[in-house]
Amino acid sequence: MGHINTYDSGSESDADRAQQKALLGALGAWDRALRRDECGAWAVTGSRGTIHAWGDSRTWVLYISCHSPRHWTATKARLAFCKLTQDGEDEGCLRLFHLPTPDKAKEIRDALGIQKRREVSAGVLDRLRSFAFARKPRNEPSLEQNIDLGGCLGTPGDHPNKTPILDEEPAG
Repeated sequence: MGHINTYDSGSESDADRAQQKALLGALGAWDRALRRDECGAWAVTGSRGTIHAWGDSRTWVLYISCHSPRHWTATKARLAFCKLTQDGEDEGCLRLFHLPTPDKAKEIRDALGIQKRREVSAGVLDRLRSFAFARKPRNEPSLEQNIDLGGCLGTPGDHPNKTPILDEEPAG
């Protein structure tokens, strides 16, 4: 599936992506939220909307789709720090002029259904990295071959009260 080329040049695409990555970091959103939309433009995508660069390299447009007019009214109130640019019945667009503070980032993530980046302490991160580097190569034999299951999977003769179905006499 091809994308429509929304950018005039690769450098324009790179600049847009860099602006979106800065927003992604400020939002504390997971990295997978940043992807290209159906037109090939970089967008931060959530379950209820998207964020695109406005086109001036400084601001963003938030498109939000709500489940009811009442929900949209409440969402507009929560995002009052943005300027309303399009006001539909249960959806609309808001313009964000600055990178959000942590409190405002939470409001944006919640309104658009964007997953938060998982925060991991330095100690946990070091432990995870050590496990990743301590893994054995895939072509080495696994330890599972050496595990003694203590007769859990014994042969049919090990259990006198259990006769395998295949060894039963046919009903006749």
